[in-house]
Order: sequence, then structure tokens, then C-alpha cells
Amino acid sequence: MRPLILVLYFLATFTLAAQEAPANPALSPAQATVTYIFDWPQGIPWTKYSIEVRSDRKAHFDGVPHPDANNNDTDPVQQDFTMSETNCQTILGLAQKLNYFQGDLDAHIKHIAQTGRKTLRYESPQAHGSNTFNWSENPDVKELTQLFSGIANTIDYGRKLEFQYRFDKLGMAQRLKELEGLRADQQIAELHLIEPILRKIADDPNVMNIARESARHLLQSKIVPPINLTR
Repeated sequence: MRPLILVLYFLATFTLAAQEAPANPALSPAQATVTYIFDWPQGIPWTKYSIEVRSDRKAHFDGVPHPDANNNDTDPVQQDFTMSETNCQTILGLAQKLNYFQGDLDAHIKHIAQTGRKTLRYESPQAHGSNTFNWSENPDVKELTQLFSGIANTIDYGRKLEFQYRFDKLGMAQRLKELEGLRADQQIAELHLIEPILRKIADDPNVMNIARESARHLLQSKIVPPINLTR
């Protein structure tokens, strides 16, 4: 009887220890990361930027603006944000369709205009790949490029509106009109990134009414699901 009691005791102790043991981090779902890098000294509004997106929707932007006639600002811009579920899934799905960027993406057409050095990179425990190109004929590459470019445009207009709100309120109406035009042409993505400045403009009675109305319209439009760009 005593050996049986000892066996039961050790079994109970082992079960309790197993229940109290912390979960093994190695067993948690592995993150995949897609990175887009743009590099072109003549690029406008950015001479260089990168956007890193993880499969948990956490994202990071890092860019160097082109010195423009407005404020000659070339200070680096960094921003962490949470990407929309729709765009995150689009990016991951297109990366899979493109075999995680393991193949050649460039069209290799002679005498084509330079549009900037672009790199798409995929990293995960299961797969990895990276490819650099100037211009691609592949519609999936075009969709990814336009989506990432749209995010960069949104962040650019956010910083410009912040500057004008402080120093050039009279010029905000034209800037917001430009932004509405870009959105209509599907050249803007993740509009929620600049919601704070749009709401500040919309709620400020010292701002021209036309600018406030444009800001309100953009705030309302940001809840509309993104439209597929090339499909």
C-alpha cells in the first residue's frame, strides 16, 4: 500500500508543476514581417523611407523627407502604428502569392525612367526572401508598391498639416483639397494615421470653414473599407 501512496503523491506533484509551469515562448505563433524600402535622392515627398509590417498588425515607418519649398524640412520621421486588418492581410497574402519575394520582380525594360530603388522583403521562421527593383509589370507587385506608397503619402500629409496648422492656417484648405484628391485617386492608405490633426482642424473655430469641412469629410471617409487597388 505504501508504494502506491508514493506513486500517487509523485503523480500529483508532477501534475501541479506542469499546470504552474509558464508557457514556452517558442510555442507561441511565430511572427512574419514584410518590409518595403524606397530609396531615390530625387524622390518626392520622400527621398528614402521604409515601412515594416508584422503579422500582428504592428508597423513602423522611417523616412527622410525631400526638402521642399514650404519649410525645407529634412528631419527624419519615425512613426509606430497599428495597420488595418484589411491592409495587413492584403500585404501578407500578396507576399505569399509572390513566393515571399524569392523571384525576380523587375521588368528589366531598357530605357525605362528611374522611379526609385524599391525593395520588398519577407521574414519568418518558415520562409524568407528579398528582391530589389525599379519597375515591375507584375500586378501584385504594383498593388503592394501602391499600398506602401499610399501609407507614405498619408504620413507626409500628416506632417504638412501639422506644420500649416501652426504657421499657415490660410493654406490648409488647399492642402486638404490635395489630400481629398489623392484619396479619390486611391493614392492614400491608412488615413486613420492622421486622424488627430484632422480632428484638430475640424474642431477649431479659428480655421476657415472650407478647411474644417474638408477635414470632416476626410474623417468620415476614413471608416470606409479600403478599395483593392488593381484587382
